[in-house]
Amino acid sequence: MSGYTNFAVVGAGTLGNYIIQQLLKDKAVGTVKEVVVLTRQGSKTTVQGNAKVIHVDYSNDESIKQALTGVHVVISTISGAALDVQGKIAAAAKEAGVKLFVPSDFGGITEGETEGIFGEKSNIQGQLKALGIPYAIFYTGPFADYIWASFVNLDVTSGKVSIGGDGNSQNTFTSRPDVARYVSYVLTHLPPEQLKNRAFSIAGDNKSFNEIFKAYEEKTGKKLEVTYIPVSELDARLAANPQDFPALLHKAWATVGPFQRTDNHLYPDWNPSPVIDKLPVA
Repeated sequence: MSGYTNFAVVGAGTLGNYIIQQLLKDKAVGTVKEVVVLTRQGSKTTVQGNAKVIHVDYSNDESIKQALTGVHVVISTISGAALDVQGKIAAAAKEAGVKLFVPSDFGGITEGETEGIFGEKSNIQGQLKALGIPYAIFYTGPFADYIWASFVNLDVTSGKVSIGGDGNSQNTFTSRPDVARYVSYVLTHLPPEQLKNRAFSIAGDNKSFNEIFKAYEEKTGKKLEVTYIPVSELDARLAANPQDFPALLHKAWATVGPFQRTDNHLYPDWNPSPVIDKLPVA
């Protein structure tokens, strides 16, 4: 072990709870010493295991600083609706002596993006650089165990799904448990100088949506009704509403392609799950 040992996770939701639980597992075997969870004042957030939950007033710099005293790494997993608070958290983290900040930038590569939530995440990277606080970013692709939901018209259990483009573009997928294992391993095993101001790209699996739909049908014996959304239609939706998150995702899945390089090798025993293993089958 040569990396960091004291962690604070901001948020315990979609991804945060998986990272918290992995850090606690690593604490049980001695690679992590302390796990702090920051949540908003008034929140009823509870965490299973031996983590210290601190309710923070994010409008008060001193409240944030006190919560982060003694912390080496802050891992932000806050939702898209709260991304703007990260600049304040990062500034307080720097004053508190935090060594590394991990922004809530899990998903597709956002560096240089300007539109919608991708642009907001790219802007946060710029804020971290301006602050001068060391940072590490983890690009994961869509969560293989989470995106099969109605909010993006991908609820396969309904029998009807939609996908941008023709469905043949390859995409990178990684499940939340695999993301948590990778993040915890790298942050606790790599020397700090190898983490500073670095973007890690990881891939649990590379598949097209058509390949996934076919595998789902073969696995379950259920036929899917697939609607393909032309990229031109997605462009029109985004022109009308740049905050149309499903349209932004579907366009990215149709046009961006898989990661051209990955850092999977930095965790030799990672062995992430295939995306088909993470689809709901009910």
